[in-house]
Amino acid sequence: MAAAIVTIICIAMLVLGGMTLSQGILTSTDSAAASVQTISVREGDAARTNIDVVRAAKLSWGNDIRITVKNNGQTKLNSYDLWDVIVNYASDDGTQYCTWLPYTMAALSNNQWEKVRIGLNGPIEYFEPGIFDPGEEMVILAHLNPMPGDATVGAVSLTTPNGVHDSIPLVNPGYLRLTPQSESINLSGNKYYELVEAAPADGPASIAGAQFTNGETGRKQLTNSSDASRPACFVYPLIGINQIPAEEWTVNYRTCVSGNLFPQSDNDTQFSMDVIVRKADGSIRETIGTRVAKAYTAVADAGQWVTLTGTYSFPGYTVTDQNDYLEIAYYGETAAGPGGANGIMQMSFDDGSLPVDDQTRIEALQG
Repeated sequence: MAAAIVTIICIAMLVLGGMTLSQGILTSTDSAAASVQTISVREGDAARTNIDVVRAAKLSWGNDIRITVKNNGQTKLNSYDLWDVIVNYASDDGTQYCTWLPYTMAALSNNQWEKVRIGLNGPIEYFEPGIFDPGEEMVILAHLNPMPGDATVGAVSLTTPNGVHDSIPLVNPGYLRLTPQSESINLSGNKYYELVEAAPADGPASIAGAQFTNGETGRKQLTNSSDASRPACFVYPLIGINQIPAEEWTVNYRTCVSGNLFPQSDNDTQFSMDVIVRKADGSIRETIGTRVAKAYTAVADAGQWVTLTGTYSFPGYTVTDQNDYLEIAYYGETAAGPGGANGIMQMSFDDGSLPVDDQTRIEALQG
């Protein structure tokens, strides 16, 4: 009888042990399958994610770094507190810094970053508010302490929560430099070209021009030579800027005036610009200057590409709305017109093959 009881107990233990072992194997298999599925989902999510840091500059008219990043992937992005924003730079005394910046939703403080705007090719967020959808651009402000030194080059790196990253150089010339580039910004359906800070021209040259018939005089806005519907209007976002100081601007135009007896005399043809503050809806908030920064062509330069220089005493401006844009619109003007067949006044912009000194741009003598 005792032997039977022991046998029964042993059999029960064997059955229970087998069941426990089977359950453990099944649980381990389920966990492994779940882990594989999780890894697969993460890898697929990362494969569909792509970001492009398109702009990074120390604001000459502000105290922050402004960074623009575009969602070029197929994945919606958020959870900004899980992003990694790292800035490598040198301060004025030459000390090198590699600073990781945490995200904040409060007032921006030292060595923090904040999301200030998401928009689709402009300042308007059409889709889910606060979600960084595919095709949209996100503008970031970051405050560093100490700030990057003048005439230094650093780098900005952004990494999303799923590990996708991109970086871009951070150039701080130490003075204001605005360069017209051929990228577009859309304001309420109207296309403008981009005016970029702290970056030289980076593309093949784009040409804007205006034609004048025999003896025709007056002032005409320059338009893209390949697309007459695109005027030479360039906008610079004012986000992160409260005040544009009064300062002396040096304006450089890369130009060519050609035709039969055009110009007919020195200083007959001139290039100039209008300075406007434009709202996010495309309407004008304020016209600051008209026919400013005039630069004149000499007869000896007819038919040649030359860099002309004008100056403009910018009067200063208090920013009303951070979603506004500073617009620079370029014009050509003649008092006598061509002496024969049609003449043309042309300006080249975004020509990365030229030395910076020969590129169309705006610089501040006192930044």
